[in-house]
Amino acid sequence: MDHINLQLYSFGHECTLSLTEKIKTAAQMGFSGVEFARGYEDLPVETVKQALDESGAKAVSAHVMLNFMEEDIPYLAKLGVKAVFCPSAAFSNKEEAKELAEDLNRFGKMAKQHGMFVGYHNHTSEFTEDGGKYLMDWLIEYSDPDLVAFEIDCGWASAAGVDPIAYIQKHAGRIAAIHIKENSDVIGADPPRSRYDKTPQPKFDLDENGKPIFPPEFLKKIQAREKLNVAQGSGIVDWKAVKAAADAQRSDVLYVVEREANYGGKDRISCLKEDIAWLKANI
Repeated sequence: MDHINLQLYSFGHECTLSLTEKIKTAAQMGFSGVEFARGYEDLPVETVKQALDESGAKAVSAHVMLNFMEEDIPYLAKLGVKAVFCPSAAFSNKEEAKELAEDLNRFGKMAKQHGMFVGYHNHTSEFTEDGGKYLMDWLIEYSDPDLVAFEIDCGWASAAGVDPIAYIQKHAGRIAAIHIKENSDVIGADPPRSRYDKTPQPKFDLDENGKPIFPPEFLKKIQAREKLNVAQGSGIVDWKAVKAAADAQRSDVLYVVEREANYGGKDRISCLKEDIAWLKANI
């Protein structure tokens, strides 16, 4: 497998590397490009571009929440980014999917002026049904195919109980990127949250090192989710079949590794090195 990219979020919250150091480290590990998860907002675009040029890595895509789209699209265009994916958004039914699609269409028009497109990245809740279809199906249906494409996270899709291969084939032509996230089990779809739910997100006390102190039940849930993210090639996703299905429906698909947890007592960078080695040897 050639042209494997890395979602920079994969370095994890414990990582002390700067954004430019993450870019260079990704290239040193053998990744041909990077997908941003912000982190550049306080940096001159020239600084980030220099890191990309020096490393040889390409800026292929980015994750940007809706409230930062207008601000970030022109910046990312200067780096050569072509695809800007909303990494998540609250929507709980068919009508809210239509409203989200309208948001994506609006930002898609803006992105098109810069030679870019926008899209959406799934977790599990998008595979909740309404009216006989997944919320993700409604979002794809209501969005403009000339402006909006999708990044299927095969780890989260398979965790929700959805076959990512069949789903890619179902929406042939609309899938512009694949998140390569290894997953070990089916847990079902999380309940979706309404875009009109104003309940504040929980806040946690911090320890002496500034890290959040999670209640036991919350911590248990986090740990259970982390156990899903196993070593590349050891989970339930057939990556050869995923690549065949994705390439059959579109010639320019981006493949992006996203790792959310370590495994086997190894540090994150060691895990990422093993991820890319397995993909290059087996796909």
